[in-house]
Amino acid sequence: MAPTPPLGDSPGSPTDAGHQQYQQSPQDKIRRNVACISCRDSKVRCRANSVTGQPCQRCAKLQLSCVYDRTHKRITKRSKLELLEQELKSIKEVVNPRNSGESSWSPPTPHVNGNIFPEQVSRIGSTTTTLPAVTPGDISLAQPQSQPSPVKYQRVGSTSSRVLNGKIIPGEDIDWYFEKYLQCFHPYLPVLRKKNPDECYQACQTLFWLVIYVSCRRYSRDEHVFTSLVDQLERDVGSLISAQVMDLEAIHAILLMCAWPLPTIRFVADPSVTSISAALTGCLLLGLHTGRGSHPRFCIGGRQNISCTDHEASITWIFCCILSQRISTNGGCPPPFLQHNDAQCKKVLKDTLAPELMALFDFQKFLNRLHMAMAAQVAAHGGVTEGAVKTWEDDFETLTPLVTSVDTDCARFMLLLARLEVQAYYFASPPDVSRPNFHFNALRAYNTSHALLTTALALESNSKFLSHGPHWVYRTVIDASSVLISTLNSTAAPRTITPADADAIALQIRTAAHSCSVRENDLPSRGAAIIEAFWSIRNVVPKSLEPAGAWPERLGAAVTYWCLTRFRDALQEAKKSTEGVNKGLEAFHGPSAPSDARSEPAMNTGQDPFQDVDWTMFMDEFGWGGDGAVFLGPP
Repeated sequence: MAPTPPLGDSPGSPTDAGHQQYQQSPQDKIRRNVACISCRDSKVRCRANSVTGQPCQRCAKLQLSCVYDRTHKRITKRSKLELLEQELKSIKEVVNPRNSGESSWSPPTPHVNGNIFPEQVSRIGSTTTTLPAVTPGDISLAQPQSQPSPVKYQRVGSTSSRVLNGKIIPGEDIDWYFEKYLQCFHPYLPVLRKKNPDECYQACQTLFWLVIYVSCRRYSRDEHVFTSLVDQLERDVGSLISAQVMDLEAIHAILLMCAWPLPTIRFVADPSVTSISAALTGCLLLGLHTGRGSHPRFCIGGRQNISCTDHEASITWIFCCILSQRISTNGGCPPPFLQHNDAQCKKVLKDTLAPELMALFDFQKFLNRLHMAMAAQVAAHGGVTEGAVKTWEDDFETLTPLVTSVDTDCARFMLLLARLEVQAYYFASPPDVSRPNFHFNALRAYNTSHALLTTALALESNSKFLSHGPHWVYRTVIDASSVLISTLNSTAAPRTITPADADAIALQIRTAAHSCSVRENDLPSRGAAIIEAFWSIRNVVPKSLEPAGAWPERLGAAVTYWCLTRFRDALQEAKKSTEGVNKGLEAFHGPSAPSDARSEPAMNTGQDPFQDVDWTMFMDEFGWGGDGAVFLGPP
């Protein structure tokens, strides 16, 4: 890349002395290695103007200020938000300094996620108090009393400070992290029973640090804490999985790690499949699937001292099943057997668990049977026929009114998630098999994907659903986004969709994907990068004859893997085409290039449609050095 020198050092001054001074400046020696600030912020290639001192081609075209600064770091929305949070924290410390004496534990006030599962609060209230019923807006997330606190502790003194990687984390910071976790993340995975920080640390140190890690994903007071936890937890969770006896806290730690995995995972380099399998086995060995805590016929030998209530056993089993099914679907592998008798577990939780989450569990049990049946179909016939998928879809529509008892955006998201998973198998037909209704079924899958994306954005606007939700929420968004982008760039795209509508949908996808991202270069940001790059060159690559395809052997992830591979192949072909066109133009225009260099930018701009794609950055992001590295990235 060839950058543009800063305007302050521009040689375009009236005097030749300034021009000569610029030619001798050390910045001119390295300007070829660094882009201007504007191009770097936009992550596009910076093409320097052949006229010394003039703005680069992009800045000149957009009439932007072209400034060069080696120390400049790319400004992102996340960095701006973190800067505002730091400034707000400093103002609060100045205006309202904390007392240096002992501070007592104060339960969190759930205002961020207060309406994500409104029915859950009213159900808890109906079973724990005899006061008159109130509306969900008048009660808190976890307690029916007037004080909005999900849990109450009777403790004296402050929370103990802890040491992480040689640095002391104050007790008040630990309290703050636990409050954030209980406010924003606990409603999605309400299994944590040791909500007191010190009690949690004594029960399982890995679980304690995982709670802080989950909070730090969005609300880190110190970046050192987050980076240290990422390095430490990768080792600690591995030791939990290899333990001969796994207690309830160890299982909860694995569930948290699987729900909010480390930002270093990749599409096919996700250890969650192994981790959740160990947690599921641990639940079965403790007899949690029976809905009975401290089961005397399971808690024997090395497990005889492990105790839990019926509620703790039931809710742990329910969410272990949910995560196990979601992770197997995202990983594209056959699901575990989950067809146990869960009547006792559901009976224990019927008055406390949010109906949306209970419906999610019922949907996952249905999808568990679906994927096991589809795995057998694929193994026998190499795909799934339209008739078989239609039968399962009819069964799903029959089941839906039986398991959905509320009409909320969250309940609709759970419903659309399951429906899209069923409809995705329409793309996995066996080879050389007639598909008379394929385009109609593909259009219905497109509509389901668009409805799911719209619902997810509505939930994000109201309750930070994408920002706080588990990882399977993001994978669902990527599944829907892949179907949408692939369909829009095919000959089977809906005729009612205008180019402006398609751009609006692409913007929705970008917004949803970046809402799931917690750090640069994590999986959501990388997934968004490939979709954005493909969409930016859609007009110069041939359209597909079918909206989407599938790798049938990958079951629930079949369509997503096919779409991402298609995007990758199109981008690689575009890169080769760009390089070939540029070399041809250089060979053709080299001997007879015009003397007026100012006409060159316009010529190159018209001939190179990929000039805004930074191929070096893009290839480095995804590690696509060869044909076999489709979904892997740099370690």
